[in-house]
Amino acid sequence: MRYILTILCLIPVLAFSQSNTEIFLGDITTENSKIKLSNVKNISNNEGYDNQPSFLDERYIVFASTRAGQTDITKYDTRYNGKIWINFTDGSEYSPLRIPNQQEFSAVRLDKDGKQRLYAYNLSNGESNVLIKDLVVAYYTWADEETVVSAVIEDEKLNLYVTNIISGISTKYASNVGRSFHKIPNSDLVSFISKTNANQWQIKSLNPKTGKIRLIANTLKNVEDICWLDSKTLLLGKDSILYKLRLQRDNNWKKIADLSTNGITKITRLATNASGTKLLLAGDIPADNLAIETPEETTKENTEAEIIAMEKAAAKIVQKYIAPYNNRKLDELAFAFDADVIVNRFPRAKMYSGRTTLRESYKQFFKKNEKSSVKVINRMTHKNMVVDEELVTINNTTNRQVTIYETDADNINVVTYISNSKTNSNPEYIVNDQLEAYNNRDINGFTKTYTNDVMLFSFPYTLNSEGQDALKKQYASFFKNTPDLNAEIVNRIVIGNKVIDKEKVRVNGKIIYAIAIYEIRNDLISRVTFIQ
Repeated sequence: MRYILTILCLIPVLAFSQSNTEIFLGDITTENSKIKLSNVKNISNNEGYDNQPSFLDERYIVFASTRAGQTDITKYDTRYNGKIWINFTDGSEYSPLRIPNQQEFSAVRLDKDGKQRLYAYNLSNGESNVLIKDLVVAYYTWADEETVVSAVIEDEKLNLYVTNIISGISTKYASNVGRSFHKIPNSDLVSFISKTNANQWQIKSLNPKTGKIRLIANTLKNVEDICWLDSKTLLLGKDSILYKLRLQRDNNWKKIADLSTNGITKITRLATNASGTKLLLAGDIPADNLAIETPEETTKENTEAEIIAMEKAAAKIVQKYIAPYNNRKLDELAFAFDADVIVNRFPRAKMYSGRTTLRESYKQFFKKNEKSSVKVINRMTHKNMVVDEELVTINNTTNRQVTIYETDADNINVVTYISNSKTNSNPEYIVNDQLEAYNNRDINGFTKTYTNDVMLFSFPYTLNSEGQDALKKQYASFFKNTPDLNAEIVNRIVIGNKVIDKEKVRVNGKIIYAIAIYEIRNDLISRVTFIQ
């Protein structure tokens, strides 16, 4: 038990308290040595724990975020203000960082068996593998694509290790360190926080190749969260105040901004992008200050009681099926469905129909499989429709699927399954390009994101348009007559070669919500199915 308790003290797991940790993004400008922070906004907007943000690149951000009682990794698109989950393990992940020169990110995983390790994750499909097996890594950074500098849990404190992930050799260089590790810009050095002097914590540099350590500066009292703006400028957060220190120029830490105006009571993690123009920070805010943006709150149409009630009722009806399935209560499960329920495989393969057949199907399934469960990890609602991203565990195997539920006033009347599939490319890229051209009303750029034989459907399978020429003709007129056209991603699910977006679209002063299922073939959009 001592091993588990030590981990829980050092890893910042979700705590139920009077504050929420949120991720904020702001613009940084420097002029004549003066640093200004502006346009600060909450990009997580998630009740509970959100922390350890970092930049994948100039466009994408990753951070640890809690969903359904588990902490996983979220990717945020700064261009479209959209979020998706990019890993699907049974454990909880923390501290995501891009692995240099790789299409992978790393994260600390606290597995269900109580073991804590550093893993690598593929950005395209979320598959993972262990990077460091024999050390309990709590915090870390990458010195280069082969070298990790980390804080390792030993004897109830953190010690600094350098690990070559190719050879597997780890070397200890310092004891009693903090959680803040950063590659120093334009150098081969890594900074860390030394706590050997309990009265004055210090920022030090480490050369991972030689082990040489040098003093850089003192922190403010009991503060260990810093980052680098450039090779000479440090940023630090204490309570709600952001400070800077220009090496060899400033005698002490100087105040830049007071984030209490953004509702932040305590700044913790800090990170900047490579160009030094954006700042990420994690900050505690009072629970009653959290204002999660939802479609119901942002448009007049979706604040109408009828629409709100419809979506909430649809989600509640779907929940009537999930608990009985996990508890193997066959009759209760069956009566969550309409007597004439239809079960399909996307896009139009009918599997079976009728509650009696459904009950028998589940009866045989439970008999054949000793263990089974379903866990919803992401949910979209649109009127009477619910689109769930689910982790389905059968015996000891877990797979990801998407299920579309159509509901009536009492039951689920149609179920459509979308299976996961392997793909060699990231389908998000072309969908994002399509959205950018759409918002720019660039008809040529828009049509180039589609295949020549593209087909547009209304759910489930009503063909509205076929071919790139027809699509171009249809949208050219629409773009011309809609000067305020703008679409935003409210929620996104990526599964195999499919991208499922809930979109908020402004059209001539009106707000419309819809769900679009994009199917990708050879890096172009070949089919779109709209749920409207």
